[in-house]
Amino acid sequence: MDAAAESAGLASKSKLKKANIAEINRHDQTPAQLWQYWEMLLDRSEFQQIPIVGTLLAERLRKHPDPAVYQGIADLLTQPNIAAENKAILIDLLGEIATPDALDQLINLAKQEIDSPLYILALQALSRIGDNRWDGEFHKELSPALEAAWSNPDNNDPAFLGAVGKAIAAVGAPEGVEQLLLTVSGNNKDTEETKRTKQEVAFEVIPQVRNPEAVEVLGTWLKEEPLGTPAPEVSGDALAEIGSIKATQEIVDWAKDAPAEGARNLNDWLSKIDDASALAAISEAQEDEFQAPEIAAVINSAAVSIDAGAALSSTALKKGSARVLPRP
Repeated sequence: MDAAAESAGLASKSKLKKANIAEINRHDQTPAQLWQYWEMLLDRSEFQQIPIVGTLLAERLRKHPDPAVYQGIADLLTQPNIAAENKAILIDLLGEIATPDALDQLINLAKQEIDSPLYILALQALSRIGDNRWDGEFHKELSPALEAAWSNPDNNDPAFLGAVGKAIAAVGAPEGVEQLLLTVSGNNKDTEETKRTKQEVAFEVIPQVRNPEAVEVLGTWLKEEPLGTPAPEVSGDALAEIGSIKATQEIVDWAKDAPAEGARNLNDWLSKIDDASALAAISEAQEDEFQAPEIAAVINSAAVSIDAGAALSSTALKKGSARVLPRP
């Protein structure tokens, strides 16, 4: 083949690939069509295009669930002739889809493949699934399956429980957070070994909750459990990290009746809050009454720092916006 013919052939292939990509981007592609194309790319080792088509497939499946596509993924994962590297890509796809059906597959895979190299990959995808906030939302629909896996007495592998606990906290559904708080308080019926494992996981992941819908349950545990037990400590940590007005108000309400020994916790929590409206709520709390003078001192100290910071910001803003008068 001469150089001109070879060049024409390459150009033709390039046009064909671009045409295929353009076709895939059409709005009328069904999940089944996208899945078929994704499978073809995997078979041809077109690794650059796989993530692009995978994102499109995930978006389409979220809006138009197709059991046949999920079954196709499951079938490929169980085929012994599929390379482990390709199965790893399939696991990544499930994490990208991040629907209850995808989550069920990850949970089942993690339980069945404990002696497989895919086990760690499945756990990683499982632990991160709550971080996938597609459409900018926390996806509470994932929580029931995660809660069921957490409470199942047959699931006692520490790595599996760690992944599930992290996902529950990341999703942050009130029911899931409640379950984690019950665990950290020791109010569950697991064996002693499993109970300790779950408590360690729950203690670590509860402060990572960011879903505003969990504020109420966190506030309840903060106020109703005695200081010095794990549940109030992690609840306060989570509320401070959420840092909204509502979350901050839960901390302030707790502080009104808090004992003197809670001053250290309160100081730590208030120092983490940086939302302007929440900081204003702390400043206004100086007018409230507090049972312990030590607690009142922490509130007053925080309010003074907040007011001073606001004054400095206002001064800097005024200087930055000063108008230079033209010379006469």
